[in-house]
Amino acid sequence: MASPTGIIPEQFMRPGALGDVMKFLQAMPIPGEDKEKLFFGWARWVGVRINAGQRAAVRNSGSDRQ
Repeated sequence: MASPTGIIPEQFMRPGALGDVMKFLQAMPIPGEDKEKLFFGWARWVGVRINAGQRAAVRNSGSDRQ
């Protein structure tokens, strides 16, 4: 799990920002595995559950998948 602090903007470090976090990560030009690790770290940090489809959507937007 990668730490989301310092990468994901502070205003998104809350449970209600799931959609915003997904959009933010999908727009980043980094590999999908790194995006998924940050997403998982964010979810644990703020205490929300993410499903496999959400994780795949973030992972599949990676720079190595396009």
